Amino acid sequence: MDRRIKYIETKWSEQLAYVVGIITSDGNLSSDGRHINITSKDLEMVQNVKEILHLSNTIGRKARGGSIEKKYYVLQFGSKNFYAFLLSIGLTPAKSKTIQKVLVPNMFFSDFLRGCIDGDGNIYESKHPESKHVQLRLTLASASKPFLIWILASIQKIHKIQGGWIVTVENKSAHMLRFGKSDSIQIFRAMYAHSRRYALQRKLTIAEKYLGE
Repeated sequence: MDRRIKYIETKWSEQLAYVVGIITSDGNLSSDGRHINITSKDLEMVQNVKEILHLSNTIGRKARGGSIEKKYYVLQFGSKNFYAFLLSIGLTPAKSKTIQKVLVPNMFFSDFLRGCIDGDGNIYESKHPESKHVQLRLTLASASKPFLIWILASIQKIHKIQGGWIVTVENKSAHMLRFGKSDSIQIFRAMYAHSRRYALQRKLTIAEKYLGE
């Protein structure tokens, strides 16, 4: 018997929604019906998942893309009930290009979005080449355009955002959802309203500049 197989609580909460967001962006469901894998360059994010789900599994290291340098942190764990839960809300094995939407309750959507942004999103500042004014962008990448369309529609509906646009990049193999400065700040207020304990600090540090704190 695999001692790593365990029961994981699937009652929706702010923390669970955050983990589901990370798995949606940076996770992978094995075809065996029980194992979930999270791979990231950010050790902090992987440690957060391990802590929230009360896992005892060791965080490993791996290389990618033909490199021999093990830059990525890997957390793999088995849970039949949690795997079934993920399937029931819209995740599947090999989901990156096929995912459409995730059945997350509206009241926890902002926490789910924070997990997605920590996984495959970015918060960055740049200076306008002419005015030199600081520009702010919030982005989320995905191989599935329908997923980003759903994310954008959900943000506009739940958080009353008017803007946001999707562009295709990397020879149409990936898509990017982008928000300008004012919309990004409004989204930050929602994303970090419930919790800043579970959030990537390097992204939170930029967001906090615009949260009036």
